[in-house]
Amino acid sequence: MKTSMWKAGLIGALSLMSIAPAAQADEAGAWGPFTAGATLTSDYRFRGISNSNRDAAFQAWGQYDHASGFFGNIWLSTIDFQDEFSYDSSIEIDATVGYNHMFSESTGGTIKGVYYWYADADTPAGLPDYDYFELIGAVEHDLGPASISGEIAWSPDFFAESGDSVALTGGVTYPVMDSFLFFTDGLEASAHAGYQWLDVGEDYFFYDIGATASWGIISVDLRWVSTDIDNIDCSLADNCEGGVVLSVSADLPG
Repeated sequence: MKTSMWKAGLIGALSLMSIAPAAQADEAGAWGPFTAGATLTSDYRFRGISNSNRDAAFQAWGQYDHASGFFGNIWLSTIDFQDEFSYDSSIEIDATVGYNHMFSESTGGTIKGVYYWYADADTPAGLPDYDYFELIGAVEHDLGPASISGEIAWSPDFFAESGDSVALTGGVTYPVMDSFLFFTDGLEASAHAGYQWLDVGEDYFFYDIGATASWGIISVDLRWVSTDIDNIDCSLADNCEGGVVLSVSADLPG
């Protein structure tokens, strides 16, 4: 399924809006900053499963952070569910509101609500709506130099009205070197593993392992992403199989 010209235009407009200049903080320092970025990835994977039919996807985001710890985020991506004869969806937009809190110099936590909106999906009569909501809690601890993280996500009615779901994910990040080739901001290795419990469908394990090299606002990420779902149980051909994912991102600081 190819994105139509008007859909591509919508994505471009939203991306340009998200890369607006950072707002100036007020005298008390409470307001700001706005940050934004964009990513071109060879495959959009969500909890191990391809949401772009193992093809490239464009993504962009914008975020506002308040000094109190509250934040808001808009993230978008092109998608391909091979549903051109039913929903004909091509865009996912995630709206997030949350709160960050530092428990100590080395430990922080986040709680947030995320609404997943499939903006152009034309839901056929009698079929379930794609849109859903998740409540997510996360914690990260800096071990120096490595850091570890954990996240739990719960939805009262998951994707396509498939009922209650819970996803638990853990991760580790380790700085490998201070510089790598022309990536003067270093190279770090990271890995994540998680489990998704579903009311409808088979529960499954997912994981990824890879490395990220950074240079200024540019980062390049290369990783292997997979699940333990058999092809016969995967809703879209081989989209649950393992694969190499290459992503190039540009993040603009506030």
